[in-house]
Amino acid sequence: MTSDLNAPPQTVLPYGPGSRWTFTYRENGFTQTQELVLTAEPTGAAITDDYDPAEITAQELWRLWAEQQADFMHKQWPDLYRPGEVYISWGVTCPDQNTISEHAPYTQAWPSPRLSDMDPAQRAAHESLYGENPDAYREDFLTHFTHPVHAVTGEPVNWLRLPVLDRGWNRTASDRGGFVQEATGWKPSPLQPTMDVRQIGAAAGLYVAPL
Repeated sequence: MTSDLNAPPQTVLPYGPGSRWTFTYRENGFTQTQELVLTAEPTGAAITDDYDPAEITAQELWRLWAEQQADFMHKQWPDLYRPGEVYISWGVTCPDQNTISEHAPYTQAWPSPRLSDMDPAQRAAHESLYGENPDAYREDFLTHFTHPVHAVTGEPVNWLRLPVLDRGWNRTASDRGGFVQEATGWKPSPLQPTMDVRQIGAAAGLYVAPL
């Protein structure tokens, strides 16, 4: 048996656009078929709630955010996070972001927060993610729905192959945290637990908060 050395290498790729998944709501047995995507929000992404793209650029927002967040996780939990590391919160939704909105499974849990140590803006950002229940993040998509299977092949979803939704901050988009991708051209890999603000900022030629 011979192999074609000129053939392109075969590898596992992200699911293509339009891939649809069937899953059932555990509470009432309702089954639906939807396209699924992942959403990523770094800690402090809610800073965009206070601005409009017409009044501040993605690069200016990056600077404000980096000054606030670059070492926040390290100062709170120095044994868990290095300087510059920012926690990424992951969600599962549909491309229109209207039908499904759940925390993604198999993600690193946010450490137990010391709310008393947070300033008002950081506390508000935390509560915007978790509400009044600090343990809300422990529930995720699989808490409420069965494991999705491909609508055609029946293949169980591989969460690491789902596309990560693009986020923007420009004349046509004002997504929460969209300034990160807009300013850097970068977005995290599926379920990536943290991002290094200094590494990404330096690579993109942006402001990097000093140590």
